[in-house]
Amino acid sequence: MATLLKPAERARFDQQFASVRQMPAPITPTDRYRVSIEDVGIGGYLRFEGSSYRVTGMNTYEREGARWPELILYCLNDGTTQYLEWEKEDEVSVYVSRETLSFDQVGLRDKEHLWEVSEDGGGKVQYGGTTFRYHEDSAVTFFRDGASQGKHFHQYLFANDNRRMFLGVEEWGNANEGYEHNVILSAYLDPKAIEVLVKEGGE
Repeated sequence: MATLLKPAERARFDQQFASVRQMPAPITPTDRYRVSIEDVGIGGYLRFEGSSYRVTGMNTYEREGARWPELILYCLNDGTTQYLEWEKEDEVSVYVSRETLSFDQVGLRDKEHLWEVSEDGGGKVQYGGTTFRYHEDSAVTFFRDGASQGKHFHQYLFANDNRRMFLGVEEWGNANEGYEHNVILSAYLDPKAIEVLVKEGGE
């Protein structure tokens, strides 16, 4: 069977199997939902929405002095990568990346159009039949893999009516060097729905 697979497919399957084999003895089923996402680090294992993930890395964001982590998740089911962010104020809020999109897909013509929409209090974009209204924009600093030196970008957030789905536009660069944009669709995930299999250290 392995000889029938293309090299890229074989490498993906090998990586999936290796990630599964690296998992230490999991937390007992009765305790898995009692462990908070706050306690999960690199090498941890999670399960939600029918799929299992290994935490392969952790980045950090900072806005106006407040910091929050981003877990890089490798899916054991299909070999894809997702990103999970969580913040804590009165309680923990968790958001998971769903898709990476383009300006065309959300109805933005160019960066000038993005700026116009964000300056208009009633500005909005659309994707998949859902309207996302302008929520906020701010300067954010990104720290990759615990780096002490961060990189700056500007983030524009658009939310659906119940604020359970967000379209985030990351704007990197400046007028002199040029701009690059990432458009990311994220969705709220109930922290109670996350099953923590291993907190960290599954090397």
